[in-house]
Amino acid sequence: MTLDEDALDVLLAVPSDRWVPEDDAGEPAIVRRLAERGLLVSDADDERLRALRAIDERLTATSWHRYAALHRATTAWGDVEVAVSEQAEPAELSGALAEGSPAFVERFGPPPPHFYGVGEAIRLPAPAREGPLFDLLAARHTTRGFDREAPLQAAELSTILHHVWGCHGSARIGDDLVVLRKTSASGGSLHPIEVYPLVRAVEGMESGLYHYSVERHGLTPVESMSPDDAGALADSFLGGQWYFSSAPVIFVMSARFERSFWKYREHDKAYAAVLLDAGHLSQTFYLVCEELGLGAFVAGAINDATIDDRLRLPAFAEGSIAVCGCGRAAPSGLEPRFEPYSPDPESR
Repeated sequence: MTLDEDALDVLLAVPSDRWVPEDDAGEPAIVRRLAERGLLVSDADDERLRALRAIDERLTATSWHRYAALHRATTAWGDVEVAVSEQAEPAELSGALAEGSPAFVERFGPPPPHFYGVGEAIRLPAPAREGPLFDLLAARHTTRGFDREAPLQAAELSTILHHVWGCHGSARIGDDLVVLRKTSASGGSLHPIEVYPLVRAVEGMESGLYHYSVERHGLTPVESMSPDDAGALADSFLGGQWYFSSAPVIFVMSARFERSFWKYREHDKAYAAVLLDAGHLSQTFYLVCEELGLGAFVAGAINDATIDDRLRLPAFAEGSIAVCGCGRAAPSGLEPRFEPYSPDPESR
């Protein structure tokens, strides 16, 4: 929004820490225009202004850091299409998804080098790589193609939800404070991340949107829909990334900001800690799916504004962060082929 000089004068003249009568704020038409755009808070009995006032009240009550809130508000996507065309050749897709298309490299040059360091590195002993954990880490990868005809088993969905987002223990710290133990680390032991499964094909389950109840280890229906509609909604959430939206289940990870910011009030690092929580859960999700023999993905390029509207998440109190999904992997031609790497130059 561009402000003319008169509108800027009105905006700067209205105090930010107290209410003033509308007649004292300035030219009524300018005041109204600024209020409708969320630059002034109005107590007028108007539906749009009430909604904007509610957002401002949540923002204040939730103790956001002002610049983190600005980042959240200005970087949300709504109905953005990010995918490469489904009609593109596999070789073209693989190149575009791996390190950028030739046209991208031609325009911007090659990416910065993979390896970074200053001076001569002191060699370390050969790393131990034996055992199931190391096997899982070595096998972890992103799947970009799923068998649309192969549903997920209900037991597999239950295992994923419990071992990625579920509660595994609790400890009482005081009369009014209990902390939970989960399989992923969380800033301040607050675990603000919620998960909303969007089910297209799970045996024995109706397709639709659900919320995972950690307390009950169950699913609360949010919205019923047909499998085709569930697939279309997944495509919308993922910005048209059809190679991901073909999964039988996707999981929307949202953050209850008010829970994290209850402790870290207007804190410089509070929003970053929430994003780190989603990152920890993403890796746990990959490893659990790998153990179950399922292909998996995690995506940050999502239409978070679209998701928040569909789930009716109250702005600044809760918001979507990332989307992951899993299913039976199918050949897609989109995954890069990796060769083994050794840090020993003589072994390469």
